[in-house]
Amino acid sequence: MSALKPSIQASLIISDAGLQNLMSAGISTGWLSAWLQFAGATDVSIGLLESGAWKNSKADIQIFFATEAELNTVAEPFIEEVPGTPITLDNPTRHALHFQHDHHQTLLLPIGEIAYQRNSWLAALNNGEPLLPLYIAASDALPIKLEPGMSASLDKPAQIPCLNNAGLMIEEQVINTLKEKGISIRTVESCTAGGIVSRLCRVPGSSEVVDRSWVTYSNQAKQDELDVDPELIEEFGAVSQDVVIAMANGGVDAGDSDQLHICIATSGIAGPGGGCAEKPVGTVWVAVAQDGQSTTSRCLQLQGARHEIQSRAVIQSLTLMLHKLEKSKV
Repeated sequence: MSALKPSIQASLIISDAGLQNLMSAGISTGWLSAWLQFAGATDVSIGLLESGAWKNSKADIQIFFATEAELNTVAEPFIEEVPGTPITLDNPTRHALHFQHDHHQTLLLPIGEIAYQRNSWLAALNNGEPLLPLYIAASDALPIKLEPGMSASLDKPAQIPCLNNAGLMIEEQVINTLKEKGISIRTVESCTAGGIVSRLCRVPGSSEVVDRSWVTYSNQAKQDELDVDPELIEEFGAVSQDVVIAMANGGVDAGDSDQLHICIATSGIAGPGGGCAEKPVGTVWVAVAQDGQSTTSRCLQLQGARHEIQSRAVIQSLTLMLHKLEKSKV
């Protein structure tokens, strides 16, 4: 193991303000734990700053994620023993510090900088050594649980297909792939209610490839905004292959642009009501249309509460789009 050192214990200490920040950013503690294992930690514990339990911790690494005022209080005893090394962040108004004393490391991260600038602080923790592979799957099957519908493993899975082995969140991988292909994305969302484009736009630089999005919850909106034939809706229902393909095709064809586009469309039943024997709660149709190519579609049968079905539908929609892009000759 090249990163960090064998049998290293890491402790992630998050303040209440830090937790609220993570929730608003859509980042789970599962992802944070996985990234620390990505850097070589063999055990990761997570606790609250306010509990004070971290003061008696025997962890080799402590990472604090809190407001700068809270971090200043935490830093006082460390500064007295050893000067901290600043970590450069994109936002010059935020400041991160790394302390190293013997075999113990302390990292102070201000809220807002923990996900998309993780390479900077992970490099500080393992002295710039290469990170371990971290295989990411759009599945619950792997041992490291990231969020509902996504999991990871440090070892390459034999049976589960993986999206990447670099610890990338799916939205990061999508944005990177679109940039590489020179394609912009549009979304037409019903049951996901803008969740796909919202997730994509978390990523810095997403404006380079995100073009536009429609939330067409009502049948009338599907007709007005995307020219979906009302006879299709009447014959097959809004939650159907025919309608979702028409939505995706309408999204690709809308407007007048020389830019190449790909469009994801979703229509489904997120619950808790609205299902039937033929189309139970959790039924979601997804379609991906791309200029000059046939449209791909898939029917999902998802489980969970309403927000979990929506979240899983977002993940599976982006996965379907990634597979289509991989096959694209563009």
